[in-house]
Amino acid sequence: MGKRKAKKLAEKEARQMEKEMKKEKARKRRRKCLLLAIVVGGAMAARASQKPKQTPGNGTVTLKDAEPGPLAFMMSEMVKVLLQDPSKKALADRMNVSVAIQDLDNREMAATMSFRGSDVTVANGAEGADIYIGTELALLLSLSGAGKGKQMLQWLKTDDGKKVINAVKSGRFKVRGAVKNAPQMALFQKFLTPTG
Repeated sequence: MGKRKAKKLAEKEARQMEKEMKKEKARKRRRKCLLLAIVVGGAMAARASQKPKQTPGNGTVTLKDAEPGPLAFMMSEMVKVLLQDPSKKALADRMNVSVAIQDLDNREMAATMSFRGSDVTVANGAEGADIYIGTELALLLSLSGAGKGKQMLQWLKTDDGKKVINAVKSGRFKVRGAVKNAPQMALFQKFLTPTG
């Protein structure tokens, strides 16, 4: 075998070894990423499954602004009525979240409810909330009749349910922060759902 052939063969083997080394490094990197994802996912799942710290309140509702907007006033009155039900107050006592609601047709029509246990502060505007819900006000109010589980599936077949589905599809129903705050969002949904 000539020197040139031997040199080409050695170069080919070197390239092959280099490819194998790169593949092995990539495999190790993928394993590390997978392990990190499993550890982070497990930690997040454990955190989400922990019972929220209960912060019992007095069931007071406070309007933050001297001149509350119509939505802030309406939400504060609704929360006052809900907190009179002991089961709703017990749910609120487990809440530590702020939820902003905004009418997409009238951006000034926005309110943020900040739950610190069952002590709730309602303010004008939708900035800085943990969870943001933007939609037409009529659609949001119709959700109170949705129920849960099988009831919700049946409700989705009604005219109100179809309107909500169409609003979600067309981008007229926006929700941000619900996944990140899933346990608190679930409590908020139960809080708003009529009992019985």
